Amino acid sequence: MAQQTQNSSLIGANLSTDDPTALFALGTVASATDGCRYQYVLATSTLVTGALVLVTPAGTAELLLTAKLTANAKGYAIAAAQNIISQSQYGWVAEHGRNLYVLCTGTITAGSGDGAAFSANSGRLQNAPACGVGQTALGIFITTSASTATASVAIATLTWPRGVTPPIS
Repeated sequence: MAQQTQNSSLIGANLSTDDPTALFALGTVASATDGCRYQYVLATSTLVTGALVLVTPAGTAELLLTAKLTANAKGYAIAAAQNIISQSQYGWVAEHGRNLYVLCTGTITAGSGDGAAFSANSGRLQNAPACGVGQTALGIFITTSASTATASVAIATLTWPRGVTPPIS
């Protein structure tokens, strides 16, 4: 992946580092190369490269767990960390664009018709048939294959990622 270059008018914005001090207001948006859009967040746990997160309206980034997908009804965004952001540190997560990292488990084939789904408790994607009902990931297109039993990073295009969960009865 080519390193994304911030092209907003945010002086001092570095999309690839974390910081213990807030340099921008939480929720600040930065545009970058490859049509990317990043949001400035506070990590509630350590986020590894490619980890999928839920971004709350308050600007905190929580590791995406499928049990939290109902939070999307509250307006939470789904984004991917593009570098390590330590717990209680501030940094940027990507919510839209091309050539972005996503963390995967198992085999996901580039452009596969099987689709991707959210792994139950890890902030990762996996092949949709391997997931439970209601964990389907929309808005994520894998452009390089990932194939390993442990976590691996794939390249993807993110188009406002979201989860599809069963309707609430």
